[in-house]
Amino acid sequence: MADTQKTRKAFVISGFNDAGTGREFKKGATVDVTEGEFANYAAAGLVREPGADDKAAAKAA
Repeated sequence: MADTQKTRKAFVISGFNDAGTGREFKKGATVDVTEGEFANYAAAGLVREPGADDKAAAKAA
């Protein structure tokens, strides 16, 4: 069965490592995460919805 979890963009407020997945997230990056991961990370204050300024900065980089 294929993995069909929906993903969404998340702006990383504070760099961190997810011990459960082994993924590393760098401060200031915009990354794809699952809906569940986003909810958990946002509740911990680690990510937020990317804003227009974040998207413009990512394109300029």
